[in-house]
Amino acid sequence: MERRRWGNGLMVMVLAALVLLPGKVKGAEFDVSKFNQEVGLRFAYGKNTKTATVRLYSLLPHWGIFLIPPGKNLGPFGVSFLVEGIASIAGADDTGFELGITPLLKLSCLVFPSVLFYIEGGAGIISESINTPALAHAFNFTPQVGAGFDIALTTQTAFSVAYRFRHSSNAGIYKENPAFNVNFFQAGLNYYY
Repeated sequence: MERRRWGNGLMVMVLAALVLLPGKVKGAEFDVSKFNQEVGLRFAYGKNTKTATVRLYSLLPHWGIFLIPPGKNLGPFGVSFLVEGIASIAGADDTGFELGITPLLKLSCLVFPSVLFYIEGGAGIISESINTPALAHAFNFTPQVGAGFDIALTTQTAFSVAYRFRHSSNAGIYKENPAFNVNFFQAGLNYYY
């Protein structure tokens, strides 16, 4: 039941990005010739998938460099390397927090002159101070994968909407190692330069 609700929310987000937003920013098209690096900030809301309920309210600043910009060697496709931080406030039994950093690989495709679709994934480290039975340790590893859209607001600025699935565990360092899985919905701004 809950998976269906998350799936429906993701479908609504994708449809809104593809249908509504490009029409709202008429005339704004990306200038991919200026795409060498990117910097951005996303806000995220996440909820864990099982056991005790934990809600996360997160800031995700990132910086990235294009290894292959879209429109160069691979046609509309691009490849970039990103470093993303995370700072979250957690609502569980008590209020908690998490801080971490994740290197990501991002594959992008310019589907319209004003819409850049991307898939990103990576694995990072995180320190979690959340009082909940869903989380056993304060230091964990975070493999994650997601997808989203950047919609051009100007030739170099974009509104970003994304979904990400994140797994968090201690990778077997300690005997007790419950999985802490979170579905994140994200929105924010990106600047390409």
